[in-house]
Amino acid sequence: MKITPHEQRVLVPRKRNTPKEGSLSARAALSKVPVGTLKTRLKKLVESGLDRDRAIEVALGRPIGPQGRPRKF
Repeated sequence: MKITPHEQRVLVPRKRNTPKEGSLSARAALSKVPVGTLKTRLKKLVESGLDRDRAIEVALGRPIGPQGRPRKF
């Protein structure tokens, strides 16, 4: 018996990747900050002497600046 694509979608639901609660990726998603940006900010703050938990709060509190080359009008 042949399974049609419509029937196959019903049989095999797609698994959605959700980050663990409290992880950096989950916090980044909630704050709408890219994970790479958050990790870079954390690295700089921890190297400057801040505690990791405090560095996470500071990094998430900063706004995201403009990306790319500035435009000339």
